[in-house]
Amino acid sequence: MKITTRMAIGFAILTLALVGTTGYQISVLQSVQQINRELSETNLDAARVSVRLLQGLEAVREFSEKHAWTGFEDYREQRREWERAVESELSRLAAVDLAGPPAAQRTRIVEGWEDFRGLAEALEAATPSAEVETMPLLELGPTRTEALAAVESRLLELRSLTDELIALNEASVTRLARESVEAGERARAIGWLAAIGAIVVALLAWLFLYLAISDPLRRLTRGTRELARGRFDHRLPEGGPSELSELARDFNDMAQKLGELETLKQDFVSHVSHELKAPLAAIQETILVFLDEIPGPITERQRGLLRLSRQSADRLSTMIDNLLEASRMEAGGPEYDPVRHDLARIIRSVVDEATPVAEERELHLGVNLRSDTLMILCDGDRIREVVSNLVGNALKFSPRGGRIRITAGRQDSAPKEVDPREQGPCVVLSVEDEGPGIPDGHKEAIFEKFHQVKPGRRIQGQGVGLGLAITRGIVEGHGGTIRVRDREGGGAHFQVVLPVTPYRWRGDPVGREKGSVDDPLPVSQGAHA
Repeated sequence: MKITTRMAIGFAILTLALVGTTGYQISVLQSVQQINRELSETNLDAARVSVRLLQGLEAVREFSEKHAWTGFEDYREQRREWERAVESELSRLAAVDLAGPPAAQRTRIVEGWEDFRGLAEALEAATPSAEVETMPLLELGPTRTEALAAVESRLLELRSLTDELIALNEASVTRLARESVEAGERARAIGWLAAIGAIVVALLAWLFLYLAISDPLRRLTRGTRELARGRFDHRLPEGGPSELSELARDFNDMAQKLGELETLKQDFVSHVSHELKAPLAAIQETILVFLDEIPGPITERQRGLLRLSRQSADRLSTMIDNLLEASRMEAGGPEYDPVRHDLARIIRSVVDEATPVAEERELHLGVNLRSDTLMILCDGDRIREVVSNLVGNALKFSPRGGRIRITAGRQDSAPKEVDPREQGPCVVLSVEDEGPGIPDGHKEAIFEKFHQVKPGRRIQGQGVGLGLAITRGIVEGHGGTIRVRDREGGGAHFQVVLPVTPYRWRGDPVGREKGSVDDPLPVSQGAHA
């Protein structure tokens, strides 16, 4: 299944969950609104009308009784006004949209009112006004007494029916309010459940996508890092989702082609460098023959030109040797011969060789060895090449009259940037100069092949940018690290950390058999600090 399809399914599930939750919430809100509408527009209106109707019925009963006993026209008029008010309230009650028991109760009230109207007319016909005004109260006829009793009975019944209607409305209001509260509680509960469900679905969708994408992307990241380090034989597994599988295949094709190009380049450089060594050696021998005046005497001017040619040939020979060394390192790394060596003697030997060049350029070489012997298990020739490259760079870039400081000492524990397997006693070598320094953007790049820092002018004697790359390869081959930082007061400060016993050679019986110390080297009496 494609990643895009998985993403679409995950987001579709999440969207459906959110839409369903939202739809339910909307329906609950509509239900609550309907309940509130019934409360405000129906039951509450019916309750208010019922209260006013109850007041009207009480007034009709009062003035009906007064008119029946006294026969006064004012009471009759007031009774009729209250009757009109009751009929008006009954009309309002009829307009209210009631259902169930309240509606049936309203019908009984209307029917009871119709019966009352007939009884009221009979009472009015049985009680003429003239007779009532001249007749004592106790002498009213039985017909009028019975009619008045019937009217009062009907009004009391209507009052009772109205009270029941009010009670029914109150019960309906209570029920609707309870339903509204319950609906709100359900909505809140469903809302929480929906929110939790949406979070769970989102987490599941995220986990689903993460498991589908993370491992292939991690492998791809690791693969690109390996390619950046020049390891073109690295390959990615081609399983998984179709897009990532296709990407892995393309990556492997690219790595294969890059490997082929790298092999072709290495073969070309190695072949050309090797082919150049023979004619270059012939040129060097010819220059030496002329300098020795074997063909005949030469002038001082000719001697100076031949010396310049010899220096150029030596520099070209060094470049060719570096190219061959870089090709060997890329082809699988050089073979090391680990033997116990004294780094202090190696440093003194390199300084002795560099002293004439330093004196010619009026440079001061300062050596500070914190111990007379600094024994490490290493390939002596390779470590000597490291020291020589660092000191040679310092000689190249230091201004005339400057100082170069070389420091070396032993530490009981390696710095944290060293491989954890190499933790333990180590030797730290530092080479400081007063040259132009290394810009921050180049402090890592200078250890790459063919990289050069160009400060805006061509520096005489500058190489092709392989010396530091070879130096780092040798140092890392011995389990150490090399880095550069700014020197206080200007210049560059190179620091090399070498484990006393590299992890790769610990317990090596060959190394122990060769574990004798080199023959002592003569200590130069040159410029040592």
